Amino acid sequence: MSKQAVFISGSPQPSSRSTRVAQAIAERLDAADLRVRRFGLSDFESSDLVYARADGRVPQHYLEVVEAASAVIWSTPVYKATYSGGLKLLLDIIPPDALRGKTVLAVASSRIGRHFQSVQRAFDDLYRFFDVGFVIPPVFVLDEQVHIGEHGLRCDANAEAAIDRAATALLSALFTPERAHVAS
Repeated sequence: MSKQAVFISGSPQPSSRSTRVAQAIAERLDAADLRVRRFGLSDFESSDLVYARADGRVPQHYLEVVEAASAVIWSTPVYKATYSGGLKLLLDIIPPDALRGKTVLAVASSRIGRHFQSVQRAFDDLYRFFDVGFVIPPVFVLDEQVHIGEHGLRCDANAEAAIDRAATALLSALFTPERAHVAS
């Protein structure tokens, strides 16, 4: 069975900073021949998300992909000191045991750096709830570190290094058989 990673974007904007940073990680994984799948809010009927209905065609496909994935990467903008409501809607559809033992990475972008401590606590709660197997240290970027222009994503050196570290850690976790299963 080939390994695959599923990216879940909780931003209402398809070209948000958090989504684009996650996309940069996905491109590195794809270049290493890891199968990459992506889901965002616009892939779903809003009523399926609001009412956490998992019985429709798209939610069922989403759950099949999530359950088959070796790694789950979620990305979110930070608006009010924690992850977005859009990400919560996408995570609420996932059954509690669907991420058990999986490798997980979180990506967040924020205007204000002091929000990252609150986001980290919220992510830690999600890791425990889902009983994930291995947590890759999250990628936190400030809006000022990431610029999206007509030529694509441009990051400062710190954001670029964080993206590279995350992609390397994901690949290592997925392709190193003796890695320890440690959750934060």
